[in-house]
Amino acid sequence: RPSIITIVSTDFCHWGSRFRFQPTGSNEIFEHISEMDHAGMNHIELQEPGAFAHYLKQTRNTICGRHPLAVWLHAIRQNKDSGTETLNVQFVRYAQSSQVKRMSDSSVSYASAVATKA
Repeated sequence: RPSIITIVSTDFCHWGSRFRFQPTGSNEIFEHISEMDHAGMNHIELQEPGAFAHYLKQTRNTICGRHPLAVWLHAIRQNKDSGTETLNVQFVRYAQSSQVKRMSDSSVSYASAVATKA
């Protein structure tokens, strides 16, 4: 129905000892967090529920709304596959509460996406 809008809201990575999640890479920690978040965002934009599930299993990223996101991804994929509706999903904003540079720092990531009819 054209009068229905769905809003799915979630934080992304919760990084720090207080979240019991502190993965690092070869670059600055805040850059590693951004790369990890953007990899997940890419699967969401491409509407790949299976790839998103694999990403979560592989990275163990602490995305609070991972379950609602997965349900939504499956729903929009089902609509696309059945010819009911096709959406374009695009992230429009990404931010981190702080730029983590030390293991004693912490941060929460935020991302906003818009889904429009294709």
